[in-house]
Amino acid sequence: MKLLRKLFGKGSDEVHFSYEEKRYPLGVLVLLFMMTIVVWMLGQRALQDIQDVVPRIDYPRYIELSEEKAVEQSWEKNVWPLHQQRNSLQQRIREIRTEYDSSLLENIANEDERLYGDEEDIRSQFSVLQRELESVNSEIEVAEATHESLVEIAKDARKVAEQKYRQKNKWRQAKVFAWEALFWIPFFLLSLSWHTRSKRKQSKWEVISLSTLISASLLSLQSVCVLLWSWIPRALLERLWEILSATLFTRIIGYYVMVGLVVLLFGWFIVFVHRRMTDPVRGGRKKIRQGCCPTCSYPLNLSADYCGGCGKKLKQKCTSCKKDRYTWEAVCTHCGKN
Repeated sequence: MKLLRKLFGKGSDEVHFSYEEKRYPLGVLVLLFMMTIVVWMLGQRALQDIQDVVPRIDYPRYIELSEEKAVEQSWEKNVWPLHQQRNSLQQRIREIRTEYDSSLLENIANEDERLYGDEEDIRSQFSVLQRELESVNSEIEVAEATHESLVEIAKDARKVAEQKYRQKNKWRQAKVFAWEALFWIPFFLLSLSWHTRSKRKQSKWEVISLSTLISASLLSLQSVCVLLWSWIPRALLERLWEILSATLFTRIIGYYVMVGLVVLLFGWFIVFVHRRMTDPVRGGRKKIRQGCCPTCSYPLNLSADYCGGCGKKLKQKCTSCKKDRYTWEAVCTHCGKN
Protein backbone atom coordinates (compact mmCIF):
# COMPACT_ATOMS: atom_id res chain seq x y z
CA MET A 1 0.00 0.00 0.00
CA LYS A 2 2.80 2.43 0.83
CA LEU A 3 4.47 1.77 -2.50
CA LEU A 4 1.18 2.29 -4.35
CA ARG A 5 0.58 5.52 -2.48
CA LYS A 6 4.04 6.77 -3.40
CA LEU A 7 3.48 5.92 -7.04
CA PHE A 8 -0.19 6.78 -7.54
CA GLY A 9 -1.37 8.79 -4.57
CA LYS A 10 -0.57 11.04 -1.69
CA GLY A 11 1.48 9.90 1.22
CA SER A 12 -1.24 10.73 3.72
CA ASP A 13 -5.03 10.54 3.84
CA GLU A 14 -5.20 13.88 5.65
CA VAL A 15 -6.69 16.74 3.65
CA HIS A 16 -4.91 20.02 4.22
CA PHE A 17 -5.65 22.77 1.72
CA SER A 18 -7.14 26.19 1.38
CA TYR A 19 -10.48 26.07 -0.37
CA GLU A 20 -9.65 28.79 -2.85
CA GLU A 21 -10.05 26.87 -6.14
CA LYS A 22 -9.54 28.31 -9.63
CA ARG A 23 -12.00 27.00 -12.19
CA TYR A 24 -12.01 28.15 -15.80
CA PRO A 25 -14.90 27.64 -18.24
CA LEU A 26 -14.31 25.67 -21.41
CA GLY A 27 -14.56 28.81 -23.52
CA VAL A 28 -11.76 30.46 -21.54
CA LEU A 29 -9.55 27.39 -21.95
CA VAL A 30 -10.20 27.38 -25.72
CA LEU A 31 -9.29 31.07 -25.92
CA LEU A 32 -6.12 30.42 -23.92
CA PHE A 33 -5.18 27.61 -26.30
CA MET A 34 -5.76 29.89 -29.27
CA MET A 35 -3.67 32.61 -27.63
CA THR A 36 -0.83 30.12 -27.11
CA ILE A 37 -0.95 29.14 -30.78
CA VAL A 38 -1.01 32.80 -31.90
CA VAL A 39 1.94 33.73 -29.65
CA TRP A 40 3.87 30.68 -30.88
CA MET A 41 3.15 31.57 -34.54
CA LEU A 42 4.32 35.15 -33.95
CA GLY A 43 7.48 33.78 -32.37
CA GLN A 44 7.91 31.49 -35.38
CA ARG A 45 7.64 34.47 -37.68
CA ALA A 46 10.21 36.35 -35.59
CA LEU A 47 12.63 33.42 -35.81
CA GLN A 48 12.18 33.23 -39.58
CA ASP A 49 12.96 36.95 -39.91
CA ILE A 50 16.04 36.47 -37.74
CA GLN A 51 17.19 33.58 -39.96
CA ASP A 52 17.13 35.90 -42.98
CA VAL A 53 19.84 38.00 -41.31
CA VAL A 54 22.38 35.24 -41.94
CA PRO A 55 22.93 34.60 -45.69
CA ARG A 56 21.79 31.19 -46.81
CA ILE A 57 24.22 28.63 -48.20
CA ASP A 58 23.24 27.62 -51.73
CA TYR A 59 23.06 23.91 -52.39
CA PRO A 60 25.93 22.86 -54.64
CA ARG A 61 25.17 22.78 -58.38
CA TYR A 62 26.78 19.54 -59.42
CA ILE A 63 26.40 20.28 -63.10
CA GLU A 64 28.89 23.12 -62.73
CA LEU A 65 31.62 20.83 -61.41
CA SER A 66 34.48 20.21 -63.85
CA GLU A 67 34.21 16.47 -63.16
CA GLU A 68 30.52 16.49 -64.11
CA LYS A 69 31.30 18.43 -67.28
CA ALA A 70 33.98 15.86 -68.15
CA VAL A 71 31.39 13.07 -67.73
CA GLU A 72 28.91 14.88 -69.98
CA GLN A 73 31.54 15.57 -72.65
CA SER A 74 32.73 11.95 -72.53
CA TRP A 75 29.20 10.71 -73.17
CA GLU A 76 28.41 13.22 -75.92
CA LYS A 77 31.71 13.00 -77.80
CA ASN A 78 32.81 9.41 -77.25
CA VAL A 79 30.11 7.03 -76.03
CA TRP A 80 26.93 8.30 -77.70
CA PRO A 81 28.37 8.58 -81.27
CA LEU A 82 29.66 5.00 -81.03
CA HIS A 83 26.20 3.81 -79.92
CA GLN A 84 24.67 5.58 -82.89
CA GLN A 85 27.22 4.00 -85.21
CA ARG A 86 26.50 0.56 -83.77
CA ASN A 87 22.76 1.06 -84.22
CA SER A 88 23.32 2.03 -87.85
CA LEU A 89 25.49 -1.04 -88.47
CA GLN A 90 22.95 -3.34 -86.83
CA GLN A 91 20.20 -1.84 -88.97
CA ARG A 92 22.29 -2.32 -92.13
CA ILE A 93 23.06 -5.93 -91.16
CA ARG A 94 19.33 -6.62 -90.81
CA GLU A 95 18.80 -5.13 -94.25
CA ILE A 96 21.64 -7.26 -95.71
CA ARG A 97 20.01 -10.38 -94.32
CA THR A 98 16.74 -9.42 -95.96
CA GLU A 99 18.55 -8.78 -99.25
CA TYR A 100 20.28 -12.16 -98.99
CA ASP A 101 16.95 -13.94 -98.47
CA SER A 102 15.52 -12.15 -101.51
CA SER A 103 18.54 -13.11 -103.58
CA LEU A 104 18.10 -16.78 -102.62
CA LEU A 105 14.46 -16.68 -103.67
CA GLU A 106 15.47 -15.09 -106.99
CA ASN A 107 18.04 -17.86 -107.48
CA ILE A 108 15.43 -20.54 -106.86
CA ALA A 109 13.11 -18.84 -109.34
CA ASN A 110 15.95 -18.76 -111.93
CA GLU A 111 15.79 -15.00 -112.30
CA ASP A 112 18.54 -13.61 -114.52
CA GLU A 113 18.45 -10.07 -113.19
CA ARG A 114 19.01 -9.90 -109.46
CA LEU A 115 17.54 -7.00 -107.49
CA TYR A 116 20.29 -6.95 -104.85
CA GLY A 117 23.09 -8.71 -106.67
CA ASP A 118 24.70 -12.11 -106.29
CA GLU A 119 24.70 -14.05 -102.97
CA GLU A 120 28.48 -13.98 -102.79
CA ASP A 121 28.52 -10.17 -103.02
CA ILE A 122 25.90 -9.92 -100.31
CA ARG A 123 27.82 -12.31 -98.05
CA SER A 124 30.99 -10.31 -98.51
CA GLN A 125 29.15 -7.12 -97.55
CA PHE A 126 27.74 -8.92 -94.52
CA SER A 127 31.25 -10.01 -93.43
CA VAL A 128 32.61 -6.48 -93.76
CA LEU A 129 29.71 -5.05 -91.73
CA GLN A 130 30.10 -7.76 -89.10
CA ARG A 131 33.79 -6.92 -88.66
CA GLU A 132 32.96 -3.22 -88.40
CA LEU A 133 30.32 -4.01 -85.76
CA GLU A 134 32.81 -6.03 -83.70
CA SER A 135 35.32 -3.18 -83.93
CA VAL A 136 32.68 -0.66 -82.82
CA ASN A 137 31.66 -2.91 -79.91
CA SER A 138 35.29 -3.02 -78.79
CA GLU A 139 35.54 0.76 -78.99
CA ILE A 140 32.29 1.07 -77.01
CA GLU A 141 33.68 -1.15 -74.23
CA VAL A 142 36.78 1.03 -73.96
CA ALA A 143 34.76 4.26 -74.10
CA GLU A 144 32.26 3.05 -71.49
CA ALA A 145 35.07 1.94 -69.17
CA THR A 146 36.62 5.40 -69.47
CA HIS A 147 33.19 6.95 -68.93
CA GLU A 148 32.59 4.85 -65.80
CA SER A 149 35.92 5.95 -64.35
CA LEU A 150 34.93 9.57 -64.95
CA VAL A 151 31.56 8.89 -63.28
CA GLU A 152 33.33 7.55 -60.18
CA ILE A 153 35.55 10.64 -60.09
CA ALA A 154 32.43 12.82 -60.41
CA LYS A 155 30.79 10.95 -57.49
CA ASP A 156 33.82 11.66 -55.30
CA ALA A 157 33.68 15.32 -56.34
CA ARG A 158 29.98 15.40 -55.41
CA LYS A 159 30.75 14.00 -51.97
CA VAL A 160 33.43 16.64 -51.42
CA ALA A 161 31.07 19.43 -52.53
CA GLU A 162 28.26 18.11 -50.34
CA GLN A 163 30.62 17.82 -47.37
CA LYS A 164 31.69 21.43 -47.82
CA TYR A 165 28.05 22.45 -48.06
CA ARG A 166 27.16 20.64 -44.83
CA GLN A 167 30.13 22.16 -43.03
CA LYS A 168 29.21 25.67 -44.13
CA ASN A 169 25.57 25.01 -43.25
CA LYS A 170 26.58 23.89 -39.74
CA TRP A 171 28.35 27.17 -39.04
CA ARG A 172 25.48 29.10 -40.60
CA GLN A 173 23.03 27.29 -38.31
CA ALA A 174 25.24 28.11 -35.32
CA LYS A 175 25.11 31.80 -36.29
CA VAL A 176 21.33 31.55 -36.76
CA PHE A 177 21.03 29.94 -33.32
CA ALA A 178 23.06 32.79 -31.77
CA TRP A 179 20.78 35.38 -33.38
CA GLU A 180 17.66 33.43 -32.38
CA ALA A 181 18.92 33.20 -28.81
CA LEU A 182 18.82 37.00 -28.64
CA PHE A 183 15.06 36.65 -29.06
CA TRP A 184 13.97 33.48 -27.28
CA ILE A 185 16.26 33.61 -24.21
CA PRO A 186 14.89 36.97 -22.94
CA PHE A 187 11.39 35.86 -23.96
CA PHE A 188 11.72 32.60 -22.03
CA LEU A 189 13.29 34.22 -18.94
CA LEU A 190 10.70 37.00 -18.82
CA SER A 191 7.86 34.50 -19.25
CA LEU A 192 9.30 32.25 -16.54
CA SER A 193 9.77 35.17 -14.15
CA TRP A 194 6.25 36.46 -14.84
CA HIS A 195 4.65 33.05 -14.33
CA THR A 196 6.64 32.38 -11.14
CA ARG A 197 5.62 35.75 -9.70
CA SER A 198 1.99 35.31 -10.73
CA LYS A 199 1.82 31.83 -9.26
CA ARG A 200 3.42 32.94 -6.00
CA LYS A 201 1.00 35.84 -5.64
CA GLN A 202 -1.94 33.75 -6.94
CA SER A 203 -2.60 36.46 -9.48
CA LYS A 204 -5.50 36.35 -11.93
CA TRP A 205 -2.87 36.57 -14.69
CA GLU A 206 -1.35 33.21 -13.71
CA VAL A 207 -3.01 31.24 -16.51
CA ILE A 208 -2.08 33.93 -19.06
CA SER A 209 1.56 33.82 -17.96
CA LEU A 210 1.46 30.01 -18.21
CA SER A 211 0.27 30.25 -21.81
CA THR A 212 3.10 32.67 -22.62
CA LEU A 213 5.64 30.41 -20.91
CA ILE A 214 4.48 27.42 -22.95
CA SER A 215 4.91 29.38 -26.18
CA ALA A 216 8.39 30.56 -25.16
CA SER A 217 9.38 27.01 -24.18
CA LEU A 218 8.26 25.64 -27.55
CA LEU A 219 10.24 28.27 -29.42
CA SER A 220 13.39 27.69 -27.37
CA LEU A 221 13.09 23.91 -27.71
CA GLN A 222 12.64 24.24 -31.46
CA SER A 223 15.74 26.41 -31.83
CA VAL A 224 17.89 24.03 -29.77
CA CYS A 225 16.65 20.93 -31.61
CA VAL A 226 17.38 22.46 -35.03
CA LEU A 227 20.92 23.30 -33.89
CA LEU A 228 21.52 19.80 -32.56
CA TRP A 229 20.13 18.19 -35.71
CA SER A 230 22.44 20.23 -37.93
CA TRP A 231 25.52 19.41 -35.84
CA ILE A 232 24.93 15.69 -35.29
CA PRO A 233 27.05 13.87 -37.92
CA ARG A 234 24.87 12.02 -40.38
CA ALA A 235 27.48 9.28 -40.64
CA LEU A 236 27.10 8.67 -36.89
CA LEU A 237 23.33 8.30 -37.21
CA GLU A 238 23.73 5.97 -40.20
CA ARG A 239 26.33 3.94 -38.32
CA LEU A 240 24.07 3.63 -35.29
CA TRP A 241 21.21 2.48 -37.50
CA GLU A 242 23.47 -0.09 -39.17
CA ILE A 243 24.55 -1.39 -35.76
CA LEU A 244 20.97 -1.63 -34.53
CA SER A 245 19.81 -3.44 -37.65
CA ALA A 246 22.90 -5.61 -38.08
CA THR A 247 22.11 -8.54 -35.77
CA LEU A 248 19.14 -9.95 -33.95
CA PHE A 249 20.71 -9.13 -30.58
CA THR A 250 21.10 -5.44 -31.35
CA ARG A 251 17.56 -5.29 -32.77
CA ILE A 252 16.24 -6.80 -29.56
CA ILE A 253 18.15 -4.16 -27.58
CA GLY A 254 16.58 -1.51 -29.79
CA TYR A 255 13.12 -2.96 -29.08
CA TYR A 256 13.86 -2.85 -25.35
CA VAL A 257 14.82 0.81 -25.67
CA MET A 258 11.63 1.61 -27.56
CA VAL A 259 9.52 -0.33 -25.06
CA GLY A 260 11.21 1.58 -22.24
CA LEU A 261 10.45 4.92 -23.90
CA VAL A 262 6.81 3.92 -24.45
CA VAL A 263 6.46 2.78 -20.84
CA LEU A 264 8.12 5.96 -19.60
CA LEU A 265 5.97 8.34 -21.64
CA PHE A 266 2.63 6.56 -21.38
CA GLY A 267 3.33 5.51 -17.80
CA TRP A 268 3.97 9.13 -16.82
CA PHE A 269 0.69 10.13 -18.47
CA ILE A 270 -1.24 7.34 -16.71
CA VAL A 271 0.32 8.24 -13.33
CA PHE A 272 -0.54 11.89 -13.90
CA VAL A 273 -4.17 11.08 -14.76
CA HIS A 274 -4.47 8.66 -11.85
CA ARG A 275 -3.08 11.19 -9.40
CA ARG A 276 -5.49 13.81 -10.67
CA MET A 277 -8.40 11.42 -10.31
CA THR A 278 -7.41 10.10 -6.86
CA ASP A 279 -6.01 13.33 -5.41
CA PRO A 280 -7.59 13.66 -1.91
CA VAL A 281 -7.44 17.44 -2.16
CA ARG A 282 -9.54 17.52 -5.34
CA GLY A 283 -11.87 14.87 -3.93
CA GLY A 284 -12.14 16.76 -0.66
CA ARG A 285 -13.12 19.98 -2.43
CA LYS A 286 -15.84 18.17 -4.35
CA LYS A 287 -17.23 16.61 -1.15
CA ILE A 288 -17.21 19.97 0.62
CA ARG A 289 -19.16 21.55 -2.25
CA GLN A 290 -21.74 18.80 -1.71
CA GLY A 291 -21.88 19.58 2.01
CA CYS A 292 -20.07 16.45 3.13
CA CYS A 293 -16.97 15.57 5.14
CA PRO A 294 -13.90 15.74 2.87
CA THR A 295 -12.62 12.44 4.31
CA CYS A 296 -15.63 10.11 4.54
CA SER A 297 -18.52 12.02 2.85
CA TYR A 298 -20.57 12.17 6.07
CA PRO A 299 -23.03 15.14 5.97
CA LEU A 300 -21.56 18.23 7.65
CA ASN A 301 -24.96 19.40 8.88
CA LEU A 302 -25.09 16.30 11.09
CA SER A 303 -21.66 16.97 12.60
CA ALA A 304 -20.33 19.53 15.05
CA ASP A 305 -16.61 19.94 15.80
CA TYR A 306 -15.86 16.36 14.75
CA CYS A 307 -17.14 14.30 11.84
CA GLY A 308 -19.89 11.84 12.81
CA GLY A 309 -18.61 9.30 10.29
CA CYS A 310 -14.83 9.19 10.63
CA GLY A 311 -14.21 11.24 13.77
CA LYS A 312 -11.89 13.72 12.05
CA LYS A 313 -11.69 17.17 13.55
CA LEU A 314 -13.68 19.58 11.42
CA LYS A 315 -13.48 22.87 13.33
CA GLN A 316 -10.88 24.79 15.28
CA LYS A 317 -10.62 28.16 17.03
CA CYS A 318 -9.68 31.13 14.88
CA THR A 319 -6.44 32.70 16.11
CA SER A 320 -7.86 36.20 15.55
CA CYS A 321 -11.51 36.18 16.67
CA LYS A 322 -11.44 32.92 18.68
CA LYS A 323 -14.59 31.65 16.98
CA ASP A 324 -15.04 28.23 15.46
CA ARG A 325 -14.07 27.83 11.83
CA TYR A 326 -13.59 24.88 9.50
CA THR A 327 -10.03 23.58 9.34
CA TRP A 328 -9.90 23.85 5.53
CA GLU A 329 -11.00 27.47 5.23
CA ALA A 330 -8.52 29.85 3.61
CA VAL A 331 -9.85 32.78 5.69
CA CYS A 332 -12.12 32.93 8.69
CA THR A 333 -15.77 33.50 7.75
CA HIS A 334 -16.28 35.54 10.92
CA CYS A 335 -13.40 38.00 10.88
CA GLY A 336 -12.04 37.60 7.34
CA LYS A 337 -8.47 36.94 8.48
CA ASN A 338 -6.15 34.02 7.82
